[in-house]
Order: sequence, then C-alpha cells, then structure tokens
Amino acid sequence: MNVDQKIIGFGIFASAFVIVLTLVVRLGGFHVRAKLAYARSLAVTAIFIVLLLAVWWFLTRGGPDQRIVQPLILPSPLEVLRAFLPLHTDQGLVRSVIASWARVTTGFALAAIVAIPLGVYMATFGPIAAFFRPLALAGAYVPIVVFIPLSMTWFGTGEAQKIGFLFIGCFVALLPLVIKDIADVPDAFLDVAVTKGASRWQLVRHVLFPVAQANIWDHLRGVYGVGWGWIIMAEVFVRPQYGLGALIGTSERRSHTDSIFAVIIVIVLIAVACDQLWRLLGEFLFPYRRAED
Repeated sequence: MNVDQKIIGFGIFASAFVIVLTLVVRLGGFHVRAKLAYARSLAVTAIFIVLLLAVWWFLTRGGPDQRIVQPLILPSPLEVLRAFLPLHTDQGLVRSVIASWARVTTGFALAAIVAIPLGVYMATFGPIAAFFRPLALAGAYVPIVVFIPLSMTWFGTGEAQKIGFLFIGCFVALLPLVIKDIADVPDAFLDVAVTKGASRWQLVRHVLFPVAQANIWDHLRGVYGVGWGWIIMAEVFVRPQYGLGALIGTSERRSHTDSIFAVIIVIVLIAVACDQLWRLLGEFLFPYRRAED
C-alpha cells in the first residue's frame, strides 16, 4: 500500500468515525451539557477500556502466523504484561520512573515559579506586557521540539539539559494561560476594591490573584501532565542511564515493541495518579469549586 492509499484509507476511517459518533449523539438522547454522575462516568470509561482491550486481544490472538496484526507492530496484552519483569530486573524500571518524575517535577516547579508572577504582572501592567510580549509570542508559535537541540547547546547533555528543556516547555505553555486567567477577572472586583481604597499591590495580591488562583491551579495540573510527554522526548534524544524515555529508546533499538507498550502503560498510570492527586488537592484548596459544581 503506497502513501496515497494510506492517506485515503485514513480519510475514510476518520469520516466513518465522525459519522458513527454523530449517529450515537443524535440517537442517544443526550442532554446538552448535562452533568453525569461520577459513578456513571467511571462506568462509561470502564466500557471504553473493556472494548479497547477486547479489540486489542482480537487483533493479536493466536500465533504469529495467525494474527491479524504482527507482534512487531502490536504485541498481545499477555506479551506486554510479560515485558514488565525484564524491564524491572534488567533495566531498572522503578529507578527510571523515579528519575523521570524528579526531572518533570523539577522543571515544572522552576517554570511555575517564573511563569506565575510574570503572567500576573503581564496581565496587570501594560508596560510589563509590552516588554515581554515577544517572549509570549515566541512561546506560542515556536514548536517545542526545536528547544531540544538548543537546550543541548545551552545546558550540555546531562541532567541540566533535561531539566532546562522541561523548564522551557512548561514555561511557554503556562505563561499565556496565567495571563488569560488574570485578564478574565471581571473589572467589577477591581472597581469595588478601588472604592475601598485598595493600592495597586493590594489589587494584585488581594483581588486579581485570589480570584484567578483556582483556574491557575487547573492549568498547572494540565501543564504538569503534558510535561510527561516532553520528558520522554528529551530522554529519547539524549538517553540517560535511567529514565522512561531511555527505556523506550533502548526497546525501540532492540525492536522490543512489547517493552515499549509496557512503558507507555506505566506512563498512563503515572499520569492518571498524578492527575487525581492534583484534583484532590484542588478540592482541598478550593472547596467552593465543588459547591459550584
């Protein structure tokens, strides 16, 4: 099958997917923006996972000569489960998880320390916004992947390169979100505070940031999750001794597709766990958000 045929085939698949999805929405009787109970939401998600596993098993059942999809392209679920043991015993899976987590968290934390105050000031004070506008525009339009070779030039090929790359990636993603959150604070809050005699600093410290902080927290949660995709990019290009990206790179070089899928599952589990932790902390810090829901 040539490239044109593959593109046509994907186009047909995409069109069929949209048509089927539209039919489900039209015939399902769903209500617009209706709230779905948490237990029911989990049940619907579980149905998707079960269907996905069923399709995966169907495509990879039987021996290598009997399968619809060959093991090099898509290993079976059992083969992926078996890959966890050698990853742990021979390649240090747990140490790789800890190393990648430390890099992501450090780079993200440094980015948040800089991006949050800068975003608040850019959304509040015109001269600050005008001065740093080129930085915000460059972050919005320059692909993050171009910073990999640049970070190698600036920071070398050690730990500083990976943390520096994550800092850049998280910073350029977080800065415009913080700016928007502060800019979206209604002027009515400021007007009331001004009539009470609030100073400029009090408007920032006691009005703008407190009103926007819950939305900023949600965006911190999202950027931290995206950071896990970026650390894989950094570790694949410049492989450290330990790291999930390094495991993927080594498995790809050895054609161990089952190990690649095993590492992907680990990343998904970490992402789900971290996302739920962010959610629980958000409910603790901003309990009024639950009341609004």
